[in-house]
Amino acid sequence: MRFEYGNSRNRNRLICITPQRRSYFFKLFRRRKTSGNLRPGAMPPEKLKEQIRQFGEGAVVELLRIGFDGQVDDIPMIVQILNIGEESFTGRIVNVERAMIEKNTQTKVYARRGGGVIEFFYSDGDVKEVLENRDMDDLSEARDVPAIQEILAALELDDRILVAYYDRKHQGTVNVEGLLKSKSADHSGFTLAIDKINGVSLDNRLEKNFRIDADLVIDISLV
Repeated sequence: MRFEYGNSRNRNRLICITPQRRSYFFKLFRRRKTSGNLRPGAMPPEKLKEQIRQFGEGAVVELLRIGFDGQVDDIPMIVQILNIGEESFTGRIVNVERAMIEKNTQTKVYARRGGGVIEFFYSDGDVKEVLENRDMDDLSEARDVPAIQEILAALELDDRILVAYYDRKHQGTVNVEGLLKSKSADHSGFTLAIDKINGVSLDNRLEKNFRIDADLVIDISLV
């Protein structure tokens, strides 16, 4: 048992916190197993379990989830599967953009996008799709570099664009948004003043030089 100062009606008083009360308050913040109301468009629990087992422990997957409002997330959650059980699986959230965002904003990514290790219950009914996370070689082969260069050639300076690229350091795709500040004469590279990373607004703009081929730019689109 311990005591802490609290405040009630502008009067300081001692609050007694017993182990039982501490346990009660901590339980309020734990993720609870749900009875399972399948959201429209979500995968049935048994199908989700089957897919997770097919990927296996250690695999890195992308979870496309459906929110309380029925809207599908714009950006998939990248998860490394750590453990697979009968009712749930445990995964480590791979925050590809976390270091970039937290360096340029006060926003804590784990508070907005999740972080650390999370237990996902199959019965939650909020997963629309599970895809294997594509690695650098797959993305490099799939992209059309000449087509990306044509898009860049058609853009004007200070156009607002969305750029998807593969971050080698964090081994994942990142979506950045901002103003086009410059581009090379042969349209092989450009400079972007970034103010959003994966939908999170930055307090400080981040200027980044891209080389379409070397930096593995996947797509460019006008916002």
